[in-house]
Amino acid sequence: MFWGITPALDLLEEYERCERDLPSEVNVLIVGGADGRHVLKTIARRYKHKLVKLNFYLIEPCMETVAKQLLLLLTALQPQSALGLEQKTRIFMELYGNTLLRPYTSKYLTAASEDMVEMITNYDYLQEKINFLHMDLKYKERDYLENIVKFWCGRGEFNIMEIWDKRLRKSLGIRYDSKEGAFDWDLHMRMHPIGGKQVCNQEYKSFRRTGVAFTWLESEVSRPNRSLVCAVIPNGTSFAHYGYLGDMEIGPFVTFGLQCEDPEFLKSTNGKNAYRATDVTERNLKQVFYEMEHQEEYQHTKKNEMELGYAVIRQEKILVDIKPSAKSSRRLESCFSVKNVAITFLSIASLSQMDYSDKYENMFDIIYFASNCLKYYSSKVINKVAKSEAALLLVEHQLFVVNHRKSGLEEYAKSVREIVKDTDMEELEFELEKSCYFRFRRTCVK
Repeated sequence: MFWGITPALDLLEEYERCERDLPSEVNVLIVGGADGRHVLKTIARRYKHKLVKLNFYLIEPCMETVAKQLLLLLTALQPQSALGLEQKTRIFMELYGNTLLRPYTSKYLTAASEDMVEMITNYDYLQEKINFLHMDLKYKERDYLENIVKFWCGRGEFNIMEIWDKRLRKSLGIRYDSKEGAFDWDLHMRMHPIGGKQVCNQEYKSFRRTGVAFTWLESEVSRPNRSLVCAVIPNGTSFAHYGYLGDMEIGPFVTFGLQCEDPEFLKSTNGKNAYRATDVTERNLKQVFYEMEHQEEYQHTKKNEMELGYAVIRQEKILVDIKPSAKSSRRLESCFSVKNVAITFLSIASLSQMDYSDKYENMFDIIYFASNCLKYYSSKVINKVAKSEAALLLVEHQLFVVNHRKSGLEEYAKSVREIVKDTDMEELEFELEKSCYFRFRRTCVK
């Protein structure tokens, strides 16, 4: 929940890798994308491909991730005149992967949340803010979505550090007293061998210990990230909730922090990284945001960069202010327009409805399933909605799940192939301990 466990993809590039020519209109169905990373990267890289119309249909099993994606989209699409590139990138990273925020970012979250309440309840206002975004959700889902976002900008206290520590104690059990050793083992014996070498010791342990994944020397975090709350329930004039129920082992480093077009960011000496996954994430997101807005190649300038991968940074006890930020009168700017792109959030119930509805028949060029959403997979539905002449199916691998070993990966791969076998798809090249995705290509015509 809240972030993916595989790197972001340019979906148009993935389609072309299957030796398919891009049609004039590309329809993409993403089930359980969690954080919109594929949407952002695909939109950013459109200028590298033939001009096409892009239609994204996003389905999430829980409204918490819909709310989070809406927040991240609203932030990513702020014009550079309103949020500078570096400022936007760091706000996005904090909201995305940190349990604690800087006071400035906390105020931004309050302002964005107040905007989002009106976006959810007023369709005209939603179109004014993001004119290519649509929400085809049930009324009860909208109501729940509204409750979540109202909690984000509400007045109740939210001690996420206490919640995090309780869950950490429960998950580690008797290993809690030697948790630093447990974190070290998971990093060096699991994350690093299967492709996560860019994640440095200090940032991984910080995430496992406190949930603060991304840090910078010149800033301090002290306000709880209320957008990480789960299961919000109205309780009179306030709200009850289940706290944080997301990932506590992998971290938000995998999506943008392991790969980089600039080899300088991936250099290491004697096994020690020059740059952290945090720095790689920041550099990659700057590129994504710049290319989304300007549709031209990003030229990175090395300003205020420090090689902290070697460093061991002492972390003092974190002081947390659990009181909510003051109500904001500030409104966010309307998002910059993205031509030939449409994003639609669909209800999870629409997946089963596709079986007997002709609305989406023979429609999708690309279909994506997250690993935690395979229970919603139906070969009958996929055969119906996938393009008959050419379709690509992507299934997220659990390569970076910390508690998996080779036998666990083999079992997961077997289960994926079992559920896909009745789909008219052929499997493309896949390596169990290297590939992040299963790729299947349609081979028959209806």
